[in-house]
Amino acid sequence: MLPVMGGRSQRVGPPAPQVVETEVDGDVCLYDPTSERVAVLNATASDVWRLADGTFTISEISELLASSYGTQPTSIAPDVEAVVSEFIEAGFLAQE
Repeated sequence: MLPVMGGRSQRVGPPAPQVVETEVDGDVCLYDPTSERVAVLNATASDVWRLADGTFTISEISELLASSYGTQPTSIAPDVEAVVSEFIEAGFLAQE
């Protein structure tokens, strides 16, 4: 897992401009024509992706999802950070 630049207080996103997003059966599919990478996201990763628009930090995304899922933000924050790191590594999120 790559470290998330700026930690949990930096805003996540926005998506890289070349990334094409399609929804299939409620899940998000991502395609980067530059690298030819494809990702089919599960429901949780799809939720993280939808919130990775440059508006929220990892902590805020964790809080929103925890509230929606009925759990504590501290229990899902490491998973949110891991998913965001994977998005960055794959080139799906824009970097400052």
